[in-house]
Amino acid sequence: MSGIAQGGHPAGALRTLAALAGAKRMATLAGLTVFAALTEGVGLVLLVPLLGSLGAGQAGVGLPFLALPDWPLGVLLALFVLLVAARSITEIFRTLAAHRLQIAVVDGLRQRAVDGLLHAEWHALSAMSQSANRALIITSVDRVGEAVHHFTTLVRVAVSLAALGLAALVLSPAFALAASVAATAALLMLRGLRRRARSLGEAMSRRYEAIYMRLEEMLTGLRLVKSFGQESAEAQRLQSEFTRLRKAERLYLRDTAVARAALQAGAAIALALVVWLAVTAWAVAPAILLAFVALAVRTVPLVEALQGAAQGWNHAAPAFDEALGLIARAGSVAEAPVSQPAPRLKTSIALRNVSFDHERGKPALDSVSLSIPAGAIAALTGPSGAGKSTVADLLGGLTSPDRGEVLIDGAPLDGGARNAWRARVAYVQQEPVLFSGTVRDNLLWACPGVDDARIARAIARASADFVYDLPGGLDCNLGEAGRALSGGERQRIALARALLHEPDLLVLDEATSAVDRDAESAIADAVGSLAGSCTILVIGHRGAMVDLAQHRFALEQGRIVSA
Repeated sequence: MSGIAQGGHPAGALRTLAALAGAKRMATLAGLTVFAALTEGVGLVLLVPLLGSLGAGQAGVGLPFLALPDWPLGVLLALFVLLVAARSITEIFRTLAAHRLQIAVVDGLRQRAVDGLLHAEWHALSAMSQSANRALIITSVDRVGEAVHHFTTLVRVAVSLAALGLAALVLSPAFALAASVAATAALLMLRGLRRRARSLGEAMSRRYEAIYMRLEEMLTGLRLVKSFGQESAEAQRLQSEFTRLRKAERLYLRDTAVARAALQAGAAIALALVVWLAVTAWAVAPAILLAFVALAVRTVPLVEALQGAAQGWNHAAPAFDEALGLIARAGSVAEAPVSQPAPRLKTSIALRNVSFDHERGKPALDSVSLSIPAGAIAALTGPSGAGKSTVADLLGGLTSPDRGEVLIDGAPLDGGARNAWRARVAYVQQEPVLFSGTVRDNLLWACPGVDDARIARAIARASADFVYDLPGGLDCNLGEAGRALSGGERQRIALARALLHEPDLLVLDEATSAVDRDAESAIADAVGSLAGSCTILVIGHRGAMVDLAQHRFALEQGRIVSA
């Protein structure tokens, strides 16, 4: 993350963009921007000798270096056309370069955010709001693209205005000073709208997060919603969140329109005043006056664009800061890298005086010690909230204890060894997780590239032979989350996937609590046949799975009460 600064502040934005998009992209875009601006400025200055050759007053009044009496009109016109063509071609390449930079930043931020989440410590991940993370990765990071677009526009317009300012200085220092004062005054008058744009951008971020949370709760609880007849109420709650979002959008659009109207009206007044003074008081040559009017006509839209880009940057910058904030938070709780081969479980896996504290202050585990022989089936029982899943997370290498040790064959499981150990662990949870795709896709997700013989062995060991009777067999498309299958069928596919991993430790966390008795019996038979081939930890309350265990540990309020 070196070189990444908070992106919501222009002072750090250039460094941030360079770190994400690369200094070469930044330099290319900067060069194209400067060249396009210079060609425009030179083209406008060239209007003076061009108009002079057409008889619009003496072209070189006060500007002897622009008097080109020996250049024919055709040459001047050709030069002017070449400058315009050069600028137009440069603008094509500049637009493409700006888009490549924008995409590089957006994709780079999204990838870093995803990588950060995937490689963060489990205890930190489980404490995060995943709906907020989803809103950030999907919506806020796309808004970062808007921020980058506004920032590059801001730089482009500022460079263009600088080039036009030099051209104005060449034409008339008095004109240049008057135009600069007018533009600066207009931008200062509108600074309140730019500040307000940031608060509206922050409001939009909050609204998007609320929408994702509300939508997730509604879709997850559809059965409950329909059972209680809350369809209309849920739709209204979601619509209320969208209404708040649209209000923030409308306020921003209103402010943008107000700024544009104010600048246009002010520019018309300022231009009229300057032209009146030039004609009545300054005795400016017609060629210079016409060139300056052309310059002013070009400058006014740029000042509008500068205000709009600054406003747009402030509006989208909170999304930039949110993305960088998530990356920083995830990086601060990153796991230690895997630096050694995964340890193999040969004699026992154990907890020794292990304590683990939740962030809310109440300890999940308090001086817990237990030992499971390799190849044995052990059951961990206890009421909800007793700490069973925390024990599973510790033994499976997902997290580390606050105090005490996790031991494999007597050796501490910490640092890189803990992360490496996860390659030897398979996990089957209460609600089986299947992915869109075929049965084969779901099995190979755990172990890409294994052959059909190994797949068949895992299916047999999981008592999941029913998959061969599905339409297409292993190539049957299960749809979203495998909803076409029963709970028991989904669970047996999940077990087959775990066994395909050929783990040293198999963790079954309430794996049969949501299936019927026949499915539980089938899964229990499959698990019983695995005794001796791997170490199995069954987490549950009671039932056929717990009855298989040779070793039982009961937890209450984070303590072992019987073993």
